[in-house]
Amino acid sequence: METLTAFHKTYHTQPMKNLQAILIGLLILAVGFLFVKQSKSAAGNTTSDTKAKKETSASPKIVFVKGDTLLDKYDVFQTQIKALEAKGKRMEANLSARGQALQREFLAAQQKAQSGTWAPAQIQQEEQRLVQKQQALAQDQERMGRQIQEERLKIEQDLEKKIKSLLEEVRKEKGYDYILNYGQATGVLMADSTLDITPEVLKRLNIKPAEKKE
Repeated sequence: METLTAFHKTYHTQPMKNLQAILIGLLILAVGFLFVKQSKSAAGNTTSDTKAKKETSASPKIVFVKGDTLLDKYDVFQTQIKALEAKGKRMEANLSARGQALQREFLAAQQKAQSGTWAPAQIQQEEQRLVQKQQALAQDQERMGRQIQEERLKIEQDLEKKIKSLLEEVRKEKGYDYILNYGQATGVLMADSTLDITPEVLKRLNIKPAEKKE
């Protein structure tokens, strides 16, 4: 009886101990697996976060130019504008002289008409002639003004095209992401002076064709 009891105890107790050991072993393995997986996941997240931070921290390369300075100191543009202004002044002087001469003709015709030296037909004829001259003067004034505006617009368009082409060349060469225009009414309120590339751009603008070939 004691042998059966001992066997019973051994039979029922030993499997329980074995089962507990197996469960504990499986639990350890499971915990170990989860730990390794979590460590890899954390490492992966850390790598991803680090990569994302590096990508985020890579700020764009931004510089600026002073547009008003480029206009004031670009030799070709200033030469063209001064020549156009001189042309406009000559036109204005011509129109002014013609206007003053026409005014004198009006006064002379008025005096003759009032003195009675002209017949009504002559007065009417002279009046028509002077009105035609006045209309022609007004048309010439409008045409010359439009001509000056068109020529200035052409100069400004050529300038804009040249500056954009040069800035694109500088941007690619230096690896800039943005080139801003800094000045009044440009939307850029403050800027670090070390980011100013105006002198370099101006130097390239003023290079003469012969110097470029060299």
